[in-house]
Amino acid sequence: MTMRFEFLPNEIFIECFQYLNVPDVFYSFDQLNYRFYTLIRTIPLWLNFEEFKKFKFNQFCQIILSNPELKHQIISLKLSNEGTRGQIEQFLSLFPLNEFINLRSLSLIDLKVENVEQLRPMLALLSSLYYFSYTD
Repeated sequence: MTMRFEFLPNEIFIECFQYLNVPDVFYSFDQLNYRFYTLIRTIPLWLNFEEFKKFKFNQFCQIILSNPELKHQIISLKLSNEGTRGQIEQFLSLFPLNEFINLRSLSLIDLKVENVEQLRPMLALLSSLYYFSYTD
């Protein structure tokens, strides 16, 4: 007896998705069918943009811009200026952090002084945030 991939229960996919970076999940499953489209828009998302190429980072930012409800699913966010030429500043200029109402963890790598000025007014508005780290 053969089993088709699509017949696996959602719980198995959700478990597997936790081991993948969110953009990879979207690029791999978003356009497969309505079930996956819906599923990946209802699960908690851990976004790690560290070591992301600028093109891929920009692509996923466009996905977030075109699906604003995704901001409510993001519970962890990791951004890095290290080797990415201003990723933190770009992200903060596109998305005010207070729109990420379920954000629990925020990590910023190679934080610049100008990023601190952008970030300061937003941090107080993150009522769900319980972990914040940065390196400069």
